[in-house]
Amino acid sequence: MAVTAILLAAGYAVRLYPLTKDRPKALLPLGDGVILDHVVRSLDTVPGLAQCLLVTNHRFADQFRAWQRSRGGGAFQIVDDGTDSLETRLGAIRDLELARREGGVVGDLLVVGTDNLFSWPLGDFVVAAQRHLPHPSVALWEAPSAASATQFGVVERDAASRIVTFVEKSPTPPSRDVAVCVYYFPEPMTGGFRQFLDDGGNADASGYFIQWLAQRGPVYGIPMPGPWYDIGTLDAYHAAINELGRTP
Repeated sequence: MAVTAILLAAGYAVRLYPLTKDRPKALLPLGDGVILDHVVRSLDTVPGLAQCLLVTNHRFADQFRAWQRSRGGGAFQIVDDGTDSLETRLGAIRDLELARREGGVVGDLLVVGTDNLFSWPLGDFVVAAQRHLPHPSVALWEAPSAASATQFGVVERDAASRIVTFVEKSPTPPSRDVAVCVYYFPEPMTGGFRQFLDDGGNADASGYFIQWLAQRGPVYGIPMPGPWYDIGTLDAYHAAINELGRTP
């Protein structure tokens, strides 16, 4: 079964200034490389991976091309979304639609936010997600407390693991199951990005698309083991360094 991976890396990460003032979050140091290296290594475990697209903004596109060259090129296609500031950004869903339209997507779609750091192989998630075909799936992380879950999109599942509730940053989350920006979309439904946008959906965060999908049909949540870091703040970045490797 062919799979295309789309890596989302078009944000401006203003909450990480000054670290990200002149370089993208995904290229911040981590261990003996950068955050993106950690994500890419996990892609090696994905069965049937046919191609990988990385969508970024115009401001940082050359830095991603330099990263690609430093690693011998590889099979990555860099998609430049043409924006150069926080004010002109397209948002995650418009970036996904751009990559889908311009990248020649083959087969099912694996979407990964490059500011997600996790210890489990992406291949494990893909194999589990394919058991739920023809429906989409979302990776889940169990927050250590209800209070910590308030900062994220949280889902509630039924006995079959189908998502029945999805809320963004609720002060009273219905569970501790946090939706991670790692998604599996079967090929027939990848045109849903365009429909979501045409319906006036909020393009800024991918969680709104998952919420929209779950209101229209089955979407499954797949709990994944181990730590997860959403590199949105300096504290989260430093915690990831302590867990996953020191900066050079």
